[in-house]
Amino acid sequence: MKTKFFLLFFSLLAAVTLMADGKIKLSLDDAKRIALEQNPTLAQAQARIDAALASVDVARSAYFPTLDLEAGIKRNRDYAVGRETRDYEQNTRYNAGLSASWLVFDGFARRFRYLAAQLNGDIAIQDCDDARRLLLEEVAYAYYNVLQAQNSMNICQQDAEFNRQLKDDAQKKKDYGTAKLSEVLNFEFQVQTAEANYIAAKRAWRAACVSLGELLSIQQDDIWDCLELVKPAEETAQRAYPTVSEIIEHAWACRPDLIAARENVEMAELSVKLAKSDWSPKFYAFGNYGYERTHSAHFNKHGDRNVNFGVTASWNLFNGMATKAAIDSAKANLVVAQKALTAVEDRLEAEIRADRVTLESASEILEKENSLLQIAQQIRDLVYEEYLGGTATITRVNEVQTDLTNTSLDRSTAWIAVLKAMETLDSVGGYNLK
Repeated sequence: MKTKFFLLFFSLLAAVTLMADGKIKLSLDDAKRIALEQNPTLAQAQARIDAALASVDVARSAYFPTLDLEAGIKRNRDYAVGRETRDYEQNTRYNAGLSASWLVFDGFARRFRYLAAQLNGDIAIQDCDDARRLLLEEVAYAYYNVLQAQNSMNICQQDAEFNRQLKDDAQKKKDYGTAKLSEVLNFEFQVQTAEANYIAAKRAWRAACVSLGELLSIQQDDIWDCLELVKPAEETAQRAYPTVSEIIEHAWACRPDLIAARENVEMAELSVKLAKSDWSPKFYAFGNYGYERTHSAHFNKHGDRNVNFGVTASWNLFNGMATKAAIDSAKANLVVAQKALTAVEDRLEAEIRADRVTLESASEILEKENSLLQIAQQIRDLVYEEYLGGTATITRVNEVQTDLTNTSLDRSTAWIAVLKAMETLDSVGGYNLK
């Protein structure tokens, strides 16, 4: 498994950086690039595109004539002839030749099938693009989940180190007879609590790494020991974002699922026209050139030659109302496609408006959490100095340190929430496909 992992990543060294300790330094853009190249979901979507494009070639073939080479041997025993005399007619006939046929006109059904096949290919491409859009959003979410768990681990580690320092100071005071055992045990309790929280955060971090690896098609033991994620700059969460109307306008032009829904309507309209084409007459041109002879396969160039050609026409006058039923069915499917398009449009606008509000709210919360973190840090430092000076109690130190830890966690959550909200809007607006 490790060999497979490193072979994969060494092939992508143009996109990622190999660190001195053997870890792969992976940015979010690198992760997205790897997912697009390795994820099997996209491979399936690409295969569906190939199948749809092949169907276009099949539909195009109807514009060409067909040419068949024929040859055969036929043994005849005609019992109807010579029944009275029991002298049955028996012979063996040999034949060989070429036959050609060409559909000249079929009420434009051939054209409608060809256009429908082209639309089906376009829809397959849009479906693949939509799968890309959703995959990139999932990769970003998984990436940010790893970062959030890493932040939680770091915060818990800092909490443990601060309390460990207080414990060492209390132990020294106890050794000099100026502190009680309860004071040492208090900070020991805080250290172990922080370490327990660190273990929980580490478990969440490993689970997040596994989820990210799944999206990147990396099944690697201890994947968390092989990756080093690049933390986005703090300014990333402060990026200006388009207005709701601008996002809707961009999504209207770029969202693959919306484009596919429009093309489904066009496909349904073609299906109505195709069903109506059964009311039109059909004209065929045909031609045959070959040889036929009894008792021998040695054909005479002139005596055994058969040549025929011409044009045939057919026009169905009654088929039990099957054509009308097919037209009614196609019209009903057209209504379904139109309503589905309306549903996609309505859902898209609602998603954009809701996600834009989410981003605004998350940004406001992050701004408030930044302020709270500065205040909590300042209070903790002041109380710590007061504790060292003997004017603050252990309880107060515990309170302000807990407040600082919780505020740090809340701030980290708020920062990740802004990044996720931006990624969601990039996806819902179709920007991430760039």
